[in-house]
Amino acid sequence: SLIADGCRIEAGATIENSVIGLRCRIGKNVVIRNAVVMGHDFYQEDDEVAADVAAGRPPLGIGDGTVIERAIVDKNVRIGRNVRIVNERELRDRADDGVAAICDGITCVVKDAVLPDGWKLM
Repeated sequence: SLIADGCRIEAGATIENSVIGLRCRIGKNVVIRNAVVMGHDFYQEDDEVAADVAAGRPPLGIGDGTVIERAIVDKNVRIGRNVRIVNERELRDRADDGVAAICDGITCVVKDAVLPDGWKLM
């Protein structure tokens, strides 16, 4: 794997055969395999993170317990806790639903997407 500068990776995270872009925040016990995570254009301050959490919105980054496999995650994405970005049905293609699409079996999460806690790729 290749991990860019400025990333914050919490305990228990597993990153295999992946590229992690600038300024990524990766929570506890996250699994990232065979993926590209583009990163973020800016750091989010602790008070901004707290405000997002209070509003029920995931902060920038990847929340605790999330699994990402065979995916491309564009910039500035907010991924909640216990999210599964895994093409479990092994679909070849699936239209963009405003958050994610599948192209040639690879899941693509769009720029600035917000995936709430517990979101799963269907």
